[in-house]
Amino acid sequence: MKESHLLAIIASAALAGNGCNSGKQPENKPNIVFILIDDLGWKDVGFMGSQYYETPNIDRLARGGMIFTQAYANASNSAPTRACLLTGQYTPRHGLFTVSNSDRGKAEDRRLIPVINSEEISPDKITINEALKSSGYISAAIGKWHIGLNPIQHGFDIGFDRVNLGYKGGHFNTDGEYLTDRLTDEAIKFIKENNPKVTGKPFFLCLSHHAVHTPIQAKRDISLKYEQKPGDGCHGNADYAAMIESVDESVARVDQTLNELGISENSVLIFFSDNGGHGTYTCQKPLRGGKGMFYEGGIREPMFVYWPGKVKTGSVCDVPVISTDFYPTFLEIAGAMKPDNYILDGVSILPLMTGGKSTGRNSLFWHFPGYLEAYSGLKEDSRDPLFRSRPVSVIRKGDWKLLMFHEEWALDGGVENISENNSIELYNLGNDLSESNNLCNTEEQIRDQLLSELLQWLKETGAPIPAEANPEFKK
Repeated sequence: MKESHLLAIIASAALAGNGCNSGKQPENKPNIVFILIDDLGWKDVGFMGSQYYETPNIDRLARGGMIFTQAYANASNSAPTRACLLTGQYTPRHGLFTVSNSDRGKAEDRRLIPVINSEEISPDKITINEALKSSGYISAAIGKWHIGLNPIQHGFDIGFDRVNLGYKGGHFNTDGEYLTDRLTDEAIKFIKENNPKVTGKPFFLCLSHHAVHTPIQAKRDISLKYEQKPGDGCHGNADYAAMIESVDESVARVDQTLNELGISENSVLIFFSDNGGHGTYTCQKPLRGGKGMFYEGGIREPMFVYWPGKVKTGSVCDVPVISTDFYPTFLEIAGAMKPDNYILDGVSILPLMTGGKSTGRNSLFWHFPGYLEAYSGLKEDSRDPLFRSRPVSVIRKGDWKLLMFHEEWALDGGVENISENNSIELYNLGNDLSESNNLCNTEEQIRDQLLSELLQWLKETGAPIPAEANPEFKK
């Protein structure tokens, strides 16, 4: 671990009451198993209502614990969500807003010059695994990383991606081994080698699958089954379904290992996805949009928490949560102190997991100052056929969600022309989950309240906002 980080954590631990849990640290600290799927959509699992995809093991664990129906990623694509998860901070604080460059699509179609994107987490960020070290945790990041410096450089005890395992790309190696299976093997190996009953130390495992990201490649014997099965609306891609089933098998194997070692009841298992499903292969209806969009289909995720004896079987939580919440939650579970002088944007959801009804938080925020070009699927759900997303900032408060689009805001009159410039979209998710009825000009008081709060948040976080007209743009 970086020396400055260690000093910050030691200093914070010395300040009673300055952390997520100021009481006595648990003598038998729980293990934390975080399973992150790539591009898995909100409706792509059985426990969220899918009739086509088969996920019996995931569904069993979900129903054996708590299902979160309004769980959000911090971004609509992979890298920024992963950065938010590990740092506990919103995107403006770490500067990682998208994958690769922010000027995606054709220059002639972009009205603004986008903010330059960072492609790695700065070494001065204290990642969650580093913060957990003060409570004795050994940590592993197995699978997709996608955020610059490798896991070891960010303080993980063990960390590797598919390249380290001989996979040059895709989901099969030259020997025909399937990546989802291999990553699961490595996760099980880590759990067995770090059995707390032997080592006396708890572990934090982040198993980050490359599935179900493109290329859509699956084991043929599983695909054959789905080829004989009728589709369910916009769900019907056999290879995609087979990839999901392999993920289901992975989750089952990890859970089985915890049970075989007798550590399941002292292990919290969390299942989550990094962004919405890829609209070419799946859809999230009734949600609007998918991967790359900041409508609900691009950022709302399937999520459950399974913790025998701690989280009530068959429980459901409808309170909105977001991926920056995992950092303070893991700290509280571990009895670890918040790093001193380090900003965390999330809140612990442990009270929700144990039966609470509120986090005490009012609003959630998103900020995306770049461009993501369109793909073949879900063009009808975007604002235009050229981009999945243009520069946008978002706030959700209660049932209300406001999207502020920076092209129109910066170039078409801003607040002075708000009723006509199409810069603001306002939806009531309580009765319009599909975000089909823009209430910008009918609920003006709510619009102005949310807009004021969003602008204040952008200011407080120092969010870089694109405002300069692109000279290459062609009307």
